[in-house]
Amino acid sequence: MTKSKFSHPVKFASTLGVLSALVFSTSTSTLAQPSQPASSPARSSTNLTVKRQYGTCPQKVGLTTLLVPFEGGAEHTVVANTRAIAGSARVSSSGKKFVEYEAPLQKAYASCVGQATSPELRAYRFRLGNGKVYFRVDVGWVDGTTQITSRSLSAGLPYVRWIATE
Repeated sequence: MTKSKFSHPVKFASTLGVLSALVFSTSTSTLAQPSQPASSPARSSTNLTVKRQYGTCPQKVGLTTLLVPFEGGAEHTVVANTRAIAGSARVSSSGKKFVEYEAPLQKAYASCVGQATSPELRAYRFRLGNGKVYFRVDVGWVDGTTQITSRSLSAGLPYVRWIATE
């Protein structure tokens, strides 16, 4: 009599069943896991040093930025934290690739003539003069396609959202 490879059909079926259940539960639990984004949003608060040319100037002016990456680009949000040095802002000029706000400087800084920039944050610039602070967002120099999607005020502070894609 020839012995079958599967001389113990019950044991083979049990082993196959356990393996199947293990493979099935592993694959469904993997599918149930939410996929992680390639990159997470990055929020940052930065103080730019004011380079004084004349008058009494604040030492620093703040920016809060949020970067939300997506496939092929990123959405950028920036708020100019001018409350410590100026009153409520208003849009003074804008176009497809730029927006500029102005706000009256506090009396203590009304004589200030200066500017605040950063090589790492090239799209953003503060200029102080004529009793005002001017905040400009200019995305015209950025490689790829850029567009300002929102220009508004948030509690009297300049607020800009823009996107950059490859």
